[in-house]
Amino acid sequence: MEKMFKRTLLGAAVALAATSANAAIELNGQAVQLYGQAAASYQIWTPEVGNDTARVEIESRFGIKGTVEFDNFAPNFIYQMETGNWDTGSPWGNSGLVGGRDTWVGFDFEGVGSIKYGRQLDAVYTYVDWPHTNPGLGVVFEEHNTIGLTPALREDHMLRFDSATWGGFNFQVSAGGMQDDIDALRLSLAASYTNDMFSVHAGHYSQGKYSVTDAGVTTDKGDQSYSLVGGSVFLGPVTLTAGYKMMENNLTNDSQDAVSATAQYVTGSWLFKAGYAHTFESDKATADDSSTAMVGRVLYMLPSTAIYVDVRNYDMLGDDESRDGTRTMFGVEYYF
Repeated sequence: MEKMFKRTLLGAAVALAATSANAAIELNGQAVQLYGQAAASYQIWTPEVGNDTARVEIESRFGIKGTVEFDNFAPNFIYQMETGNWDTGSPWGNSGLVGGRDTWVGFDFEGVGSIKYGRQLDAVYTYVDWPHTNPGLGVVFEEHNTIGLTPALREDHMLRFDSATWGGFNFQVSAGGMQDDIDALRLSLAASYTNDMFSVHAGHYSQGKYSVTDAGVTTDKGDQSYSLVGGSVFLGPVTLTAGYKMMENNLTNDSQDAVSATAQYVTGSWLFKAGYAHTFESDKATADDSSTAMVGRVLYMLPSTAIYVDVRNYDMLGDDESRDGTRTMFGVEYYF
């Protein structure tokens, strides 16, 4: 399973309205292809505590990818070079810097799979990201925990294998985090099965225990993990998804779970979607440290383009209102 860019918005919905306009632009056949998106949203944040604010988030980016076939050599050579978002406030990549997002090289073995090394998504996080954080649920399901879990999302020094799909089944394995200490290995394994009626997936991420010495003081790091189970059910115009994440930090002997669920309905060019995510109290909580996100979306699809309005409500850390509020968004995204 290969993801050319983080599917913050369209996902499978684009396919319903797609034409050849959203295909990558071939500069030299399949060997050199230009792709990307022009995307922005205007966001109004209404917090429980503090002043209302308004901002624009730019998610525009582009990349070059390719598959190079040889006459007397197999496998195929594959590569990708992608800019970060052109938004200084984006957590997803270095303000437009080329190589700021997924940037790697590798080889594709027909009928077997591909092996790539470079800046990539972690294998399990691929499924956390899609479908379980869309739209706007990642603030809780992806990012929030109070147990000190710091899993990899996308990292530079990653080796990743993505299998081919056999009868609807595929799997992914990634390894990274070892650039300073091989004991800090981040190992991630995931798999999925898809047919016409449903798709299911599961995965496990773990990082080994390692030590860091600074100014003569040695501190233990890592020794953490999480597991994910989830899936989708396809009922004609209705798609239902659910995911459950179980997180553990062995250094503090603490754990915390999270759940995400969405319901989507498509009619004609319109898409309606509602989502819910909740992080439960941690095992060692002395006060309510659970968080909840509830979101709604109305989206209108055009070829390779979507226009949408989101309302996203966040209730973070129990009775603590310092991070609570509602984000109202108007956005447009065009993919090529």
